[in-house]
Amino acid sequence: MARPSPTQTRLANLLKHWPVDPIRPPSVSVQTYLQSRLSQSPSSSSTPQSKAATTVKSTSTSTNPNTISPASLNALSSLLEDRYARRYPLSPKLRKPASNPDHYDDLIREFEEAPSRDWMGRIWKRLSGVLRLQ
Repeated sequence: MARPSPTQTRLANLLKHWPVDPIRPPSVSVQTYLQSRLSQSPSSSSTPQSKAATTVKSTSTSTNPNTISPASLNALSSLLEDRYARRYPLSPKLRKPASNPDHYDDLIREFEEAPSRDWMGRIWKRLSGVLRLQ
């Protein structure tokens, strides 16, 4: 049995550690995208007929739209590791503006509560937003 390529190993690692987004539908989730790239292995998708065909196919894999580039893998890895958040931290003034210091905390709480809200809760939330009940 052939060993997985480094690209497949990195894809499997990203797929295992990537957080699930409860708001995004599964059909357009990052996990679905990574799984589709992981299941397409270059060795199983091409059957070489001759040495010339093998050479042509191996050079065309970098332009194949179904493969994922090393730069894309690096970008996904850096997002997963929060490299940019650590390198460019937000100031407290930006995170908690003076006009509404709880805005971002409320937004995060809303995203956490929305997927588990029943239909009556959705109607109540919509009416309270229209009427501005507090």
